[in-house]
Amino acid sequence: MQNQWKTLLNELSPTLQKQLAAQRQASADSPATEYLSCLTEFETLSITGSDRLTFLQGQMTCDFTAIEGKLLLGANCNLKGRASATFYAIDNAADETTQLILPVGQATFLKELLDKYALFSKAELSAENTDHVIIGLIGEKSLAITGLSSLDSNQSTNIAQGNISRVNDTNLFLCVVSTTLAQQWFDAISEGSNTSNNLTITQQNTWTQQQIASGIPHVTTDSQDLFIPQELNYDLINGISFTKGCYKGQEIIARLHYRGSYKQRTCRFQCETDIEPKPGTSIYRENTDQPCGQVIQSTTTNSGVELLAVIKVKALESEPLHLEQKDGPILHGLTLPYAITNKEE
Repeated sequence: MQNQWKTLLNELSPTLQKQLAAQRQASADSPATEYLSCLTEFETLSITGSDRLTFLQGQMTCDFTAIEGKLLLGANCNLKGRASATFYAIDNAADETTQLILPVGQATFLKELLDKYALFSKAELSAENTDHVIIGLIGEKSLAITGLSSLDSNQSTNIAQGNISRVNDTNLFLCVVSTTLAQQWFDAISEGSNTSNNLTITQQNTWTQQQIASGIPHVTTDSQDLFIPQELNYDLINGISFTKGCYKGQEIIARLHYRGSYKQRTCRFQCETDIEPKPGTSIYRENTDQPCGQVIQSTTTNSGVELLAVIKVKALESEPLHLEQKDGPILHGLTLPYAITNKEE
């Protein structure tokens, strides 16, 4: 997929190249316009065959029996119930193909984990891609470039050259489209056509920032097998089904759910620093040597860095939190668009 992006970006018009260069310097804190974000840090894993949904149903936290016309959010977990990979999922029944959309570096990793189980199913996995890219549209009016007028929460629809899906009830639209269609969209933006609605082309950081603001974390190669899905708030954003059958790690995940309390949850913070922390960076209470949390995702903004981090619930009740060391940059809490429930008592 990186080769497809390299070709497309090299062929951008001077106008769009200028837009993209400007977005490298600063992302929009609260987009007042509509954006087309080049999601170069996502990739796909394709699962094909008549048994693909049954196969995935036994491997993932989400309910693949409900995928028709839907975008799913889910995780693949190890036997201890910790998330090895997280993804969005879309399906094309006509082509007997399900695609998982994951952070770069996760597709091959997850394929290797699943291949041994796929041997017993009519399902084949492929991390190879030669004909599509992943694009993020930001803002309600941005959808016009797809030819669609609206999409409901988590609605997913297949079009002639790809798939368009709405992420939960946000104004984020995830598009897996052919390179040909992507080029047509770039041309429309460059020419200022009516369908482009004055879209601005951006790097992935604009999308990441909006995804962080929406409280949707993803596991990367630096954070594999560290957190149970509930610590990522996946039970609060439709990433876990508690009514489906068994899957790897399900016993632990279900036990914690019915116990009703968690020691850690994902929270959102802003930090005045010029250095974007990597996933796994520790978070500390003031004057305490023991970490109380870890960064999951972060991105630079006009005012520093915005991030999602898994934090011990009790640590949120007391002293200020600091990034990387006990006297490091102070983390300022930001709101999430959903309530954190089942806190530890």
